[in-house]
Amino acid sequence: MKKFSGLALKTLLGVAASAVIVGHASAADLAAPEPIVEAVVPSMWDVAFGVAGVTDYRFRGVSQSNQNPAVQGYFEVQAFDWIYAGVWGSSVDFPERRSLTDPAMEVDFYAGIRHTWDAFTIDAGGIYYYYPGEHKAFPGQKQIDYWEIYAKPSYSFGDFGSITGNIFWTSDFVNLGNDALYLSAIPKVNIPLASFPDLAFYVSGEIGKQWFKKSSLADPVDYLTWNVGAGVTYKAMTLDVRYSDTDLKKSECYTNTAARSWCGDAIVAKLSFDTAFSKLK
Repeated sequence: MKKFSGLALKTLLGVAASAVIVGHASAADLAAPEPIVEAVVPSMWDVAFGVAGVTDYRFRGVSQSNQNPAVQGYFEVQAFDWIYAGVWGSSVDFPERRSLTDPAMEVDFYAGIRHTWDAFTIDAGGIYYYYPGEHKAFPGQKQIDYWEIYAKPSYSFGDFGSITGNIFWTSDFVNLGNDALYLSAIPKVNIPLASFPDLAFYVSGEIGKQWFKKSSLADPVDYLTWNVGAGVTYKAMTLDVRYSDTDLKKSECYTNTAARSWCGDAIVAKLSFDTAFSKLK
């Protein structure tokens, strides 16, 4: 034990002496030691999940919950920093009294590729909108399940913010045979707080347009939609409040949705919790 203690003391003295020499040596006299770099091996897979409550579920500016609150959640598997697949669900309200199918909820199945190169991210895939528990409000009414393909490129400006584009297309919007195209842009500005690393603010908005190619079954109206708002994040929780609107008149809203008030302006609040297995400690 004494022999070991003496050896440890000599080692500590040697390290201290070396530190003093390095501290006083000039760059010309002593080359800087090579830094020790620990290899970071990215995980081959991860699982992200979250839940949220919203005061009104708005989809491209149009209420999907009859202007009432909705509960939402998702589960997503990610692999190889490239591939992902998930399921997202929300309560909805399409009442039969409006000659709608009154499904129990909306369930979205989606999959695609997502990868980041420095500041640029590409996200592309497909989504299927499934509405279980639909009822026929009149004979011959079709269910509203349908699919879309999408691309969502984004560019990050470091810690300052980002801008994201959305491109969604289908040849069978709400199962009525309509070609539909949706384009939008989403700028976001981050407001970090250096003194509170777990707390951050942001402002963001979206402006988009929905186009429809008319079919023999439906004659929907093209429209613009926009929203602007702000949010605060604390660790895995986010509170977001924003103003949403479209340029649809009440009569045009009725043509698209069978309701005159679902496309008007609204203040929408959302409280969400999002995390992943890799972030759990």
